[in-house]
Amino acid sequence: MAGIALILYLAVSAHTGLPWQESTTVRAAFTDTHSLMEGNEVRQNSVRIGSVSDIEYRDGRALVTMRLDGEHDVYGDARAEIWDFSSLGAKFVELYPGNPEAGRLADGTIPVAKTTSSADIHELFDVLDDRSRAAATSAIRELGGGAGGRSRDVRDFVRSAPDLADDLGSLSLTLSSDQTNLIGLLRSGDQLASRFAGRSERISKLVEQADSTLRALTIDDAGPLTETLRDLPGTLASLDGAFDALDTPLSDTRSAVARLRPGARALARAENDLRGVLRESVEPFAKVPAVATRATPAVGDLTGTFADARPLAKQVTRGFDDLAEPLSVLAPYAPEMGQFFVRGHSWTSQSIDGVNYARLGIVSPVLRTAGGLLGPSSVPQNVYPKPGEADHDRATGLLGGPR
Repeated sequence: MAGIALILYLAVSAHTGLPWQESTTVRAAFTDTHSLMEGNEVRQNSVRIGSVSDIEYRDGRALVTMRLDGEHDVYGDARAEIWDFSSLGAKFVELYPGNPEAGRLADGTIPVAKTTSSADIHELFDVLDDRSRAAATSAIRELGGGAGGRSRDVRDFVRSAPDLADDLGSLSLTLSSDQTNLIGLLRSGDQLASRFAGRSERISKLVEQADSTLRALTIDDAGPLTETLRDLPGTLASLDGAFDALDTPLSDTRSAVARLRPGARALARAENDLRGVLRESVEPFAKVPAVATRATPAVGDLTGTFADARPLAKQVTRGFDDLAEPLSVLAPYAPEMGQFFVRGHSWTSQSIDGVNYARLGIVSPVLRTAGGLLGPSSVPQNVYPKPGEADHDRATGLLGGPR
């Protein structure tokens, strides 16, 4: 019975070490220990040096008692951190004994300021907003449901993972390239996905129609499709030649359209006026047949007249060409020439007892001769006034006043 009792005692207390084994007790205060439990390991540089013997909660803090195997020196600058042993939440305490220069740990307890509390994986999701957290939850749930019963597929995936890793590396390099514009691709993909929202029924019908089309293509063991594909290279070669032949007409069409563009724009601007002209021209156009019938004999006579006058066209053209130079000289004097005829009418417009008289002013040659003896400026005159200056040309006479 004593042996059995001893065995049971050793089995119960084995996680804390043998009773007769020397040990060192160290305490550390933490703000949060999460799933840290008694019996969890205490490590130094990831090597086990003891275990957690007790966890107490005082003043909102957790006081963890660690039993270290054998004698261990713990100094005043010692630190303790709670780390994850696995992703399932198992914990252990990583202990840094400190440096001898700091002296012995005063009361055997590492304060909160020198400890790092536990951080569970669920805290990672606290940085996500509600929408992202719901999306992550849905993704994990769908992943778990999709992976259920797919052990063989997972096994095949693991077997092909090395090759996939190489391909994934090439894919990652491509996605990280500046030319890929991954952000723009994701934005376009999101925009495309949003276009499908609320259109699932239409997409379903489209898939059904595509299925019917594909079934029709595979009729008769896809014999018609095979023949079509066999003739396709020759057809494409013919189309290539036809498209090459279309280059010149299309180029001409482009030039024609470019030239017609200003006229089309002007026609568009004149649309309202053109509509009014067409609306109002119905009645005048109705009279055109009668006028054309009456004008037929005159047009017939004019045809012969123009035929007889055709030989004179060259002489008339040459005459207008010869008149171009003298007319260009006389053109500035056109107002004075018109005024000449107006004054000619005034010259003969006086009537006395029904008889018209002309008014004449005589300049005595004696006065002109005498003026010439006195000097060229004594009787000033301007024989060739500039265009538009004849009416304003004035000079002072011998007796004073304008002449």
